[in-house]
Amino acid sequence: MQHATKLAFESYLWFCVVALLVYLPRLSYFIAPFKDQTRLVNSTKNRIAVIVPARSESAVISDCLNSLARQTYDPHCFDTYVVVADEADPTVAIAAACERTQVMVVSGQACKGDALDGVLKRILAESPDAYTAFLILDADNLAAPDLLEEMNNALASGRQIICGKKLIKNWQSCRRESQSFISNCTALTYTQVDELGNRARNTLSITITMIGTGMLVRSDVIKENKGWPYRGLTEDYEMTADAIIKGWTSLYYSHARVYTEEATDAKTAFKRKMRWIKGYTQCQRRYHKAINKMTFSRPVAWRNLDFMYSTYPAYVFFGVSAVASLFGMVALGSAFFAHQVNLVMALRLTLIPLAFIYGVLFVFTLVTLAADWSSVKIPLHKKLTVLFANPLYMLGYFRIFITAFVTGNDYFSWEVADRVPFEAPEGSEWA
Repeated sequence: MQHATKLAFESYLWFCVVALLVYLPRLSYFIAPFKDQTRLVNSTKNRIAVIVPARSESAVISDCLNSLARQTYDPHCFDTYVVVADEADPTVAIAAACERTQVMVVSGQACKGDALDGVLKRILAESPDAYTAFLILDADNLAAPDLLEEMNNALASGRQIICGKKLIKNWQSCRRESQSFISNCTALTYTQVDELGNRARNTLSITITMIGTGMLVRSDVIKENKGWPYRGLTEDYEMTADAIIKGWTSLYYSHARVYTEEATDAKTAFKRKMRWIKGYTQCQRRYHKAINKMTFSRPVAWRNLDFMYSTYPAYVFFGVSAVASLFGMVALGSAFFAHQVNLVMALRLTLIPLAFIYGVLFVFTLVTLAADWSSVKIPLHKKLTVLFANPLYMLGYFRIFITAFVTGNDYFSWEVADRVPFEAPEGSEWA
């Protein structure tokens, strides 16, 4: 046991060195958010359709539509379509009172993809060339006053799919119950996906990881798809995979800002993260074979490895670290009761992997906060709380990953979410 413990400890240390070397290319992405992204200018005023899936969203739809009414973009160059499942939905009356806003009923919606597909097919059938692009917003979103103007500017890039910067609606509210430790931690996900991932993918011409709100899709993509064919739990991640296969170009554009709502309670946040990870596993299983085949058959398709395998080294690191620590605990028991193992060596094997797990997540949280410090609209003491406590909160993903991999595709159904109270402070752009 003494020899086995020493060998396990030395092997783990070498494993950590190899894991770091393997992950260095991905770590290089973390440099990108500290450089300003060039602001584009478009002399052409393109016509844009804003689509807002809003089944049973009467609690939040007013704020969303009011933010669209305040756009600096020419109001004659965009129309808004609010999609509901039932004419009796209170959302209908609220949306009908807004100018240049149409309500479309798509019955039998089982997921967000059904709502998008229904409205897009209807628009394509009635006026296929009316719009240059379609902007998707969630009903709980707030659009920055210049969102449409900046999205139109982003079209000057020639990219077919454009994702804007996701900021947190909770932090714009003056109501105390709009924020919590849970929402402050989960909010970092958007920075991690966009600033620590998509910013670098822009420069490397790699397909960005798409988030399905604040996403602009050119009409040629919609026409090629004949609507919206994605029905997974994470239809945006499914579109990411499809973009790789079909060669669509994409752009993360940080100047186009969307404010999205985060859950303030642990139960709702857990369900949301579970849906993300479950959708991720579904998408990997569905598209893995096709993308993997492309990766080794095209001259530049090695870039697809970013989509297929970029997170796996991290999973392996955390998994091996957990196993190493468990082995150390067994050795620790042997040191106490059988005296067959050096106590110091057993403690090292138990505690160092745990320290590495926490340390990696701490550094990840620190870089996340630093990359978007000014956008994290919480006091310094709360930022420090997030810095030190978020690594522990992120450990909850272990349970989520396990559940996501062992449950079936029918584990989730599309449910109406409980919304967080929002009140814009006086003098803000939302008041």
